[in-house]
Amino acid sequence: MAAARVLRCLAVVLLTAALMTLAPSVAASSGPAVRGGGVVDGPLGTTSQLGFTATSSGGSFLCVMAGRSGGFPFGPWLHIQQMHVEGRVTPGSLSISGGVATFSGTATIHVVGTTSTGRLDMTLTAVPFTSTQAAGGAGIAWHQLDVSGVGTFGPAEMASGHITIWP
Repeated sequence: MAAARVLRCLAVVLLTAALMTLAPSVAASSGPAVRGGGVVDGPLGTTSQLGFTATSSGGSFLCVMAGRSGGFPFGPWLHIQQMHVEGRVTPGSLSISGGVATFSGTATIHVVGTTSTGRLDMTLTAVPFTSTQAAGGAGIAWHQLDVSGVGTFGPAEMASGHITIWP
């Protein structure tokens, strides 16, 4: 159990560090912006490790969903053990209203799991996504990911981490 916590914590730190080096600085932005990262609790024992930054100029998004060893159903797939969504935020797509930020872009998605016909290991490219979130820390902030043609994950509360919105 302790080893799993250490691995989860390490993954969140690495995810956040990667996004900070790839994404434009929110501090350098002179307009609306949203940035966040942490662990999102999901249904059926699934969790997501999430990190993103978005401004009017664009940004980056990364979400790694993991579930129980038997997998979880998501969208068109019956048993997913892991799904990795990495994308670029489309410039001009960020909107902020009533303390909620939304942005969209296109992502590369890698899915590992099983289907009724055997092992599933596939990569999809140029898949539209929309990310919606509210600011705050654990138990207050929430996130929802809509992946075109795949499905919706959330809205779910952040179990750890923080989301900040600059209007």
